[in-house]
Amino acid sequence: MSQDMLDMLADAAASFARPDAARVRRLRGTPEGFDRARWRAMAELGWFSVVVPESAGGLGLGAAAAATIATALGRAAAPEPFVASGLIAPWCLSRADGSQAASTLAAVLAGEQVIALAWQPEQGCLEPDGTGLLATPQTDGSLRLSGTARFAAPASADGFLVAARLPEGLALGLLPRDREGLVRLDEPAADGTASAVLRLSDVRLAADELLAIGTRAGSLVRDALDVALVASAAELVGLMDHALDITLDYLRTRKQFGKPIGSFQALQHRAVDLWIQRQLARAAVDAAAAVLDSPGADARARTQAASSAKARAAHAALMLCNQSVQLHGAIGFTDEYELGIYLNRALSLSAWLGNAAEHRRRWGALTEATGTQTA
Repeated sequence: MSQDMLDMLADAAASFARPDAARVRRLRGTPEGFDRARWRAMAELGWFSVVVPESAGGLGLGAAAAATIATALGRAAAPEPFVASGLIAPWCLSRADGSQAASTLAAVLAGEQVIALAWQPEQGCLEPDGTGLLATPQTDGSLRLSGTARFAAPASADGFLVAARLPEGLALGLLPRDREGLVRLDEPAADGTASAVLRLSDVRLAADELLAIGTRAGSLVRDALDVALVASAAELVGLMDHALDITLDYLRTRKQFGKPIGSFQALQHRAVDLWIQRQLARAAVDAAAAVLDSPGADARARTQAASSAKARAAHAALMLCNQSVQLHGAIGFTDEYELGIYLNRALSLSAWLGNAAEHRRRWGALTEATGTQTA
């Protein structure tokens, strides 16, 4: 995708996703956690099809386009689960087999269904092979699922893509939220959204609900997570953009000793440090998206690039938001002030799918294994 096309997409996304603190506050802690009408409007813009191949009815624009949209949504601190359900679910469904995958994909692309991926065990995990769900094959081709999966976002999803462990690898299936034996518990996050804890007790996954199995299932989930990590990092970059804008405006207008506090050299140095952190995170996201969109990149390189972007963006976002609160003083701690929305969103996004420390460790392990030194 050319830079001119990315710029046009960025402008269109920015026009749609404008910062609106009042809207974000209204949606905090609600049963849905986001605006379904807004979700359908995003579907009409074709955003959920950017990572869907053209052969499956999508736009096939790739990770750079997904990151561009996510950046705009991050700048608005939008609670809509674009990465969790607008990217991961279409990626998996468009590459899976069977009529169930095709019909669900059509509903997802139309904004009629919200599907969440569930696999992480209670203590969390970066690798799909560490899933907390176990699958037992049945003679009729179905599976029986048991175990616990946490951090399935959003909690209000209409259905769940579940990755369960089989002796020969993973099984990826689609479960409705009201399936017998499935108990869902909501876990609120700092930003007012919620993820789900799924407890499965002998839950039946019918043969036609099985989307992929073995190596193919593992590859689908890993590739989807790589795209999600880069897009999540891009969302954090957008979040940093607006948090830094808020802070710089405050430094220009707040006065002490008859001068704007932004004229004090010590505060200027701190502001420059935050600007540098934002720029480093943006560069890491751009580099990772380029790797994911490269036809020659292997699975290890893609995962390494994704962890690089998430580690850099998660670290930078928390640093920038925490420092911004300090630069504001007491007003930065108030819920009425817009900056708090961005701090809480940074806390949630930086931890989702693994925090900075976890991804630095994974990046280091992959680097040592390949002998590469890419950042």
